[in-house]
Amino acid sequence: MDLISLFTEINWLAVAAVTILSFILGALWHSVLFKKGWSEDSNSIYNSENHGNPAKIFGLAGLAHLVAVIALALFIGSSSTAVEGLLKGFLVSIVWVSTSIGVTYLFVGRTFRLFLIDAGFYVVFLSLAGLILGEW
Repeated sequence: MDLISLFTEINWLAVAAVTILSFILGALWHSVLFKKGWSEDSNSIYNSENHGNPAKIFGLAGLAHLVAVIALALFIGSSSTAVEGLLKGFLVSIVWVSTSIGVTYLFVGRTFRLFLIDAGFYVVFLSLAGLILGEW
């Protein structure tokens, strides 16, 4: 199967919905569920005095998540079930994403708690994304 055919099989409505879900989950994850730990351990430059450029931050985050969701949709394939999508999303989040975050955090001296928060977000997000993409 050629690359063009793979892209025509993607459910673009599902990709858009899952990309929007990433913002909803991210807002809950970093503000309601783990705000204190994430704020304490991330040393974020975005504090009450310096919010950064929200359009740039959210625009690039949305673009990055869109690319990730498209790649996940291609990896899952159009004939997968919800359970297969969930398992593939979980696999991707553990094998590639969490390990990559972990190696980076080792070299920059980030805390294990921050690793659990940040990698945990991607485990939940990509697992849910896989579930939705596989079902839809």
